[in-house]
Amino acid sequence: MDLIRRRRKYFFATIILYMPLMWVSNKISPTFRSMAITFGIWVVVLFITALYSALARCPRCGHYFHMNGMSLLYLRRCLHCQNHINAS
Repeated sequence: MDLIRRRRKYFFATIILYMPLMWVSNKISPTFRSMAITFGIWVVVLFITALYSALARCPRCGHYFHMNGMSLLYLRRCLHCQNHINAS
């Protein structure tokens, strides 16, 4: 479960860092090009962390913890066996 929680933290930290990152980018270089490059890099990092966290397997049932078919839901329970994220 520690692996799943750590991967979720990476994903949510990437989302939270969006506004401060764009603000710093705007202060350093307030051009559209620099903002677009920063946004593009952020989207790539977001995609990587989302994929990284989506492919975490549940220790109880062995299925993907956050994925059921094509749906990706960041809930606190496994979408297959209902194992809670804080269960040991």
